[in-house]
Amino acid sequence: MKESAAKELLDLVRDGYNEIAVDFDATRRKELWPEMRRFAVAVKDGEKILDAGCGNGRLLEALKDKKIEYLGIDNSKNLLALARRNYPAQNFLEADILDLRALPDGYFDQIFCLAVLSHLPTRARRVEALRQLALKLKPGGEIIISVWNLKNNPRYRPLIFKNILFKILGKHKFGWRDLVFTWKDSRGKEIGQRYYYVFSPRELKKTVIGADLKIKEFFKNKFNYWLVLRREE
Repeated sequence: MKESAAKELLDLVRDGYNEIAVDFDATRRKELWPEMRRFAVAVKDGEKILDAGCGNGRLLEALKDKKIEYLGIDNSKNLLALARRNYPAQNFLEADILDLRALPDGYFDQIFCLAVLSHLPTRARRVEALRQLALKLKPGGEIIISVWNLKNNPRYRPLIFKNILFKILGKHKFGWRDLVFTWKDSRGKEIGQRYYYVFSPRELKKTVIGADLKIKEFFKNKFNYWLVLRREE
């Protein structure tokens, strides 16, 4: 993928979330994913938690009974405004997952990065994001990752097939795994665009290896892949 196309996708993600923020916030007030609650159980009182790509702060619902030091980061101003409204007692910072220099190294006990890596075009950027997150971990800390299992989702299969066809015909400037589609609000009105990279388990593992991280746990459910990662010693 050309660098100009990759930057176009990054801008699309940021601008798209700013456009759909209010409606996105409303859709994320449903029951939490069971995996979020499962991993939250392992968080101990007193730990420092980084929520990378925090969106509207939804993870805090799973952590609300924990006495922790929490920091949520996102590059969407509008989503951060909603997160601050939803959880005024918590700390949020506008930051890009590809540039975490403002955060201290070796500081966090656990890092959550849920439904974020799929928004990064090119493997180099996805590897760089994981490397930067790893730098922020304490020794023995863990990164909890989720990415969409789009091939298993009937909503996105037609888009994947369309991408493959258009790529063969030379009508798609991104890779066939790069999905761009319109977000519709609760009334069906088109209000913004979204971008997802279509991960496979093999590609996920290559990304982890490229970032010098070790997979402690890997599993999938109906719509997501989940990983628990440790930094190589």
